Amino acid sequence: MPKNCEFWGLLCATALSIPTVAYAGDTFTDALIGGKVSGNFRLRYETVDVDSPTIKDATALTLRSRLGYETAPFQGFTAFLEFEDTHVVGGKDQYSPEDKNSAKPATNPYDYAAIVDPEQTEINRAYIRYRGISKLDLIVGRQRMLIDNQRFVGNVGWRQNEQTFDAVTANYQGIADWGFYYAYIGRVKGIADEKPLYNFDMNTSDNLFNVSYSGFTFGKFTAYGYFLNNEESSPVLRNVAPNVNDLNPALRYKSNETYGLRFDGSYILPTTLPLRLLYTAEYAKQELKNPANVEFDTKYSLLEGGVGYTTSLGLVSLKVAQEVLGSDGGLQGFQTPYATKHIFNGWVDMFLNTPAAGLKDKYATLASDLQPYGVKLMAMYHDYSKDEGSGKFGTEWNLQALKQFGPNYTLGIKYGSYKADSDVATIIGTTANIDTKKFWLWGEFTF
Repeated sequence: MPKNCEFWGLLCATALSIPTVAYAGDTFTDALIGGKVSGNFRLRYETVDVDSPTIKDATALTLRSRLGYETAPFQGFTAFLEFEDTHVVGGKDQYSPEDKNSAKPATNPYDYAAIVDPEQTEINRAYIRYRGISKLDLIVGRQRMLIDNQRFVGNVGWRQNEQTFDAVTANYQGIADWGFYYAYIGRVKGIADEKPLYNFDMNTSDNLFNVSYSGFTFGKFTAYGYFLNNEESSPVLRNVAPNVNDLNPALRYKSNETYGLRFDGSYILPTTLPLRLLYTAEYAKQELKNPANVEFDTKYSLLEGGVGYTTSLGLVSLKVAQEVLGSDGGLQGFQTPYATKHIFNGWVDMFLNTPAAGLKDKYATLASDLQPYGVKLMAMYHDYSKDEGSGKFGTEWNLQALKQFGPNYTLGIKYGSYKADSDVATIIGTTANIDTKKFWLWGEFTF
């Protein structure tokens, strides 16, 4: 039986086992019809302006719609099902991978810059959940996974079709100040399944461990081990030439094992001013095997510090940081294939796949949360360079404003501008290091 069939067979067996003890009364029926409907609709306009003679500027207007239903609890169990649909609005589909040129080679049939929001309809989430034991949360099925700050595992929530996982997860909080999390992933359901360059769906056999301790006054410690194994069949793993792979380059690995330790927190200063220190430190090591079975050892580090000032209108914060995704001899960079990468290393998304020479990102963030007005403002500046050897990739500015209208409506505007350094011609492989600007305007309704 195919691996994925075994996984969904387990989910079906779990679902069928629930009502076997329920027919003595109407409790099971009440749970089915007494649940809650949820929905989310996001209309977004996005443009990409690239300084390239061969790539056309891209424009997209897309509507993402989600509808879900969660049953009421029964014997500690609930079930959830959610559908997701992404569609182009008004014919604004001048972007890759939605627009294809039939005259170009099948290995790269695109004229426009990438906006990875192709039209598609799918089951976004479908799971059985058990919370009948105090402080224990078990989920079996297709689910959203957000671990820590999403640097290693997230839902890529910025894209219209989010990343979900066919997985079994267990989260236990029954010991004071401690948290224990485990996940087994059998399949990644990525942000697109468009071959040859935009396929993010893959079979896996991953084990994720995450343990946290929050009893320390100054912050929270987290230790983790993420062991990823690509189970895709050939030719994806046996061949490394781009023209024979149908999996996105960021996922072309055989195994990825990462161990790390993270500390983050804040401290209210004993001053007359309402000031607090903000700080994060993280370190990780990674062993990665590429499709040719060659092993590489790389390291990761993050140091971030800042200050927050509480005003009558809300919190204003300023932070500076350095994040380093290391390199093994300039041949392989530290990779985080399941991360919500859009929130790291700039919103223009130039570094979704870490360059072979690694990446050193020095950045500053200024943010303000004007709570009485429902407004959030943010500005960021990045300076990118290689970790191995000399060379500067470029710099980037990010600006964003969000306005909340009650609990259900959000309006947002966002801008990113990447300025490439002329001394570095490419970022990864044949991907050109070029000036790129992106703009977004969106509205969202959630219930």
